[in-house]
Amino acid sequence: MNILRIPENLLKSRPLSRSSWSLSALLVSLAISTLILLFALILFSEPTLARESRSESHGRQQLRTQFQNLPLLQPGSQPRSQSNLEVPHFSHPNHGLQSQAQGPIQPKSPVPGQIQPQSNTQDQPPSQPTVPRLQAVRVERGPTLDGKLDDEAWKQAIPFTAFRMVFPREGEPSETTELRIVYDDSNLYLGIFCSDSQPTRISANTMAHDAFDDEEGGDDIIKILLDPFLDRRNAFIFIVNACGARSEGLAFGEHSSLDWDGIWDARSRIRPDGWSTEIKIPFKTISFKPNLPHWGLNVERYIPRKQETIRLAAVRQDNFFNNAAEAAHLEGIRDLKLGLGITFRPYGTSRVLKTHTDPASTDYQWDGGFDIYKNFTPNFVGALSYNTDFAETEVDERRINLTRFPLYFPEKRTFFLEGSEIFRFGTTSTESFSPFFSRRIGLYQGQQVPLLFGAKAFGRLGNTNLAFIDVMTDRFQDLGLGRQNFFAGRVYQNILAESKVGLIFTSGSPTGERNTLAGVDLIYQTSRFRGNRNLSIGGWYVYNWNKIEAGRHGAYGFKIDYPNDLWDIVTSYSYYGEAVDPGLGFLPRRNVQTYSFGMAYMPRPEKGFIGRAVRQFFHELRFNFYWDLAGRLETRTISLEPINFQTESGERFEFAITPKRDVLPYDFEVADGVVIPAGGYNFTQFNLEFRSASHRPVSIDLEHQFGEFYSGRLHQTELGLNLRLKGYATLAINADLVRGNLPQGRFSENVFQVKADFFLSPRLGLMNYIQYDDVSRELAINVRFRWELSPGNVIYLVYNKNWEKSWDPMSRFLPLQERGVFKIQLSIRP
Repeated sequence: MNILRIPENLLKSRPLSRSSWSLSALLVSLAISTLILLFALILFSEPTLARESRSESHGRQQLRTQFQNLPLLQPGSQPRSQSNLEVPHFSHPNHGLQSQAQGPIQPKSPVPGQIQPQSNTQDQPPSQPTVPRLQAVRVERGPTLDGKLDDEAWKQAIPFTAFRMVFPREGEPSETTELRIVYDDSNLYLGIFCSDSQPTRISANTMAHDAFDDEEGGDDIIKILLDPFLDRRNAFIFIVNACGARSEGLAFGEHSSLDWDGIWDARSRIRPDGWSTEIKIPFKTISFKPNLPHWGLNVERYIPRKQETIRLAAVRQDNFFNNAAEAAHLEGIRDLKLGLGITFRPYGTSRVLKTHTDPASTDYQWDGGFDIYKNFTPNFVGALSYNTDFAETEVDERRINLTRFPLYFPEKRTFFLEGSEIFRFGTTSTESFSPFFSRRIGLYQGQQVPLLFGAKAFGRLGNTNLAFIDVMTDRFQDLGLGRQNFFAGRVYQNILAESKVGLIFTSGSPTGERNTLAGVDLIYQTSRFRGNRNLSIGGWYVYNWNKIEAGRHGAYGFKIDYPNDLWDIVTSYSYYGEAVDPGLGFLPRRNVQTYSFGMAYMPRPEKGFIGRAVRQFFHELRFNFYWDLAGRLETRTISLEPINFQTESGERFEFAITPKRDVLPYDFEVADGVVIPAGGYNFTQFNLEFRSASHRPVSIDLEHQFGEFYSGRLHQTELGLNLRLKGYATLAINADLVRGNLPQGRFSENVFQVKADFFLSPRLGLMNYIQYDDVSRELAINVRFRWELSPGNVIYLVYNKNWEKSWDPMSRFLPLQERGVFKIQLSIRP
């Protein structure tokens, strides 16, 4: 498959205008920011802290009360106030479980299937809320997935309703949520009912796969975090919305990623009293450690119209849902059957390729290949891929680059995504430095290089996490490349409660030159700093062997991060030697040392008009410095956000001031024929941003950046319009418009994108992606039809076509290339 992408040399970043950010202006800006922060502290800090104290005390008391008031149910019994899971609606949020029991029940010995509070004498500091314990009930036959929750299996499960609100405030949720868990020999099942007092306002706007991420989206969703190996650092996440659209990925501490794709299933149904979902997770899909006393589990519900987050565990605002160390305990899972532990994924393709510039170039191709996965242990997997194909992968989005450094594009190919979380290294972001960047394999100068075969092994052995990948690419005559072998390995050891120490090794380069890298990292992480705060401290070092002889081949860095709800403070330093150029890594800016500091104060007002209108303020101040290795300043960026807040209805407003200094070491062509001379430039930019609530059927995103740019001025406007029709149809129109005016010349660059998706169900859809940019003057369309016959068995029909805009008198679009691919992929798991 040809992954469409504008080559980096076509969309280079280009600077513009000269301005001077005077010392007085900087001092005034800093003074304004300081006054705003002080004003916010005076207005909000004391009430916020008082609220946290009251909420914490109240939350612990309520949680203890709810556990005591849980009905004691034997498997197969029914709760007194329920029939067939028809949960009554409680008009007052404080009713909750109290309506299910007549009074406190004294603690008794555990009953099979009963939910028990866990003692915090060993694992939890006294200030922490009690960790919930849930019991999974074994059933002979699992439920049929239809979203109704009326199967006999659910009647044997123990209902859990002691969920807590985390946002907008800690305490009792406004709506009741009920969770039931059962399992059979092969699968884990979760049944969740989400009561809603206004079911007509439930948001279910998409049926697309992997449409949800870390950001608060526009749909009513349920998130499941599952840690079946109890390393308290990494976990699986499964996400389902109210119309049954699914996303899956991996969670690690503060963050998560949808890079991992697993075989699982879910069905949802909107009801007159809310919505419900049934989730089926095969044990063959997830890695797990046998004979554990419990698994880690967390469940989060998000109600977008209220911006309300409800959780099973990690119920403080400083807790992260993605942190497996905060998960509840799921007990009772034992005697699982994995079969042979083999997954065989054959595929077959039929292609038609045509180049319009050569009328005789039509080419018909038939091809096939396979992937084999073998579970050597329940949580360590080996994989072999022959004639690897990525026909179904969505094309890259086109972006305008106004810097002189390459942009980061995320990996989308399934073979490289599985196990990729183990390759996360050090404390740097993937956009600034990544020692292993899998897009260096099989992609070169914007073109796909054929993959002959690939082998990998990944997973966990005890407290050791391992991932190894070896890939052989075929010859590519057009680019002058011969067959090449690429290898990457990563090992890290879990230490303490949430920390790790590890090694990484890579070998290979897309150009065919010898290039090897080795590195070590150490990260101390805790969610118990000062009792219940998050803290991360880490460092890393790498050494790179390559063809560069002169200069230092080492790079290193450290980071201290205090990411919490009221205060988020981070500082980091990195150093990259002159000869560091990782062949399988991503390093956009070489031969530099960089320091950054960021601080955000984010109060949640509660009183007066502001408290009724604003959900949260985000007062941010960030510094970024780049020096050469001799200590001379290359780039300085100061970002100040005196106005940044989110409303109670979900809208977001932001105003930022960014003074910059950039010293160009060479003449910089910011656009065709527009060259900025080398030298130092001071300039100030301003940014205005508005985003409407994404849960509405119609939403808009507007961002306008203006001000000075090197020796001139720049205006960049990003427009987004999204239309949604109950998940069956979505239309997203985006435009990125750049206008530069410099003494060296004017320039205009634009990118237009349209996504039009149509679905009959989350398993059957047609996705259309149209892009045009006036730098390459190419119009491209990517059409993907996806029909999931059953989880893991999918039919794809993919069509791509490119046109080039001609500057002849008719201003026509002339066809360049088109391709059609029919692909069938199966998953056989004996």
